[in-house]
Amino acid sequence: MKNKLTTQFLLTGAFLLLANSSFATVWMIGDNDGYGANIADGANHTFDIYNANYDGRSVSEINATNGAQYTDTYSTTHTGYGPQTGNVATFVFDNLGGTWTEGSMWFDMADFQATTFGAVNTTYNGIVQNWTFNDGAGSTVVRSFDLAQNVIDSINLLGSLTVVVDRFQSTDFYGFDYALLSNNIGENTNINNSVPEPTSLALLALGLAGFGFSRKKKKA
Repeated sequence: MKNKLTTQFLLTGAFLLLANSSFATVWMIGDNDGYGANIADGANHTFDIYNANYDGRSVSEINATNGAQYTDTYSTTHTGYGPQTGNVATFVFDNLGGTWTEGSMWFDMADFQATTFGAVNTTYNGIVQNWTFNDGAGSTVVRSFDLAQNVIDSINLLGSLTVVVDRFQSTDFYGFDYALLSNNIGENTNINNSVPEPTSLALLALGLAGFGFSRKKKKA
């Protein structure tokens, strides 16, 4: 009888753990391969005006239609220099559902200097974002942007997120390695591994504690 109760307790704990686990899910456009040149995150790149038409895309990126075609290039959508035509890069994240409560957008950027070479016009589902930062010449930076409530509301309404980066007034030779979307805010997102949130870990600890208590009682 005691063993049966113990089993039921553990099964209940396991069910609650699975039912309440909230894993950070990420959607990536492009691939984290250092711009196709194995440049480490947060390192200096070697691109300059003389190789501004650099193209390190894989075959799948070249043939992509969701925005991956704009990754691993320098300079992205720069008329006369970049491998893409036009001045607008669009990244589309589909099938996101409608139960978002928070989220963050991540970009691995190269040489982004909006305050030096003119601003870009960036929107999330048509909602204007403030991209006036300056990372300095020759720098690659992984930036995260927590999504505002109106962007979260638009994701829940549409089930998707469309990010548009319009070169607008910029004459900069910047590039993207990847664009990544998370259903957690930046500080709670591990872009390399999805991990349970604290509530899930607490339930697991409770289950283990109950198992230990049962074993101790049985020995007594």
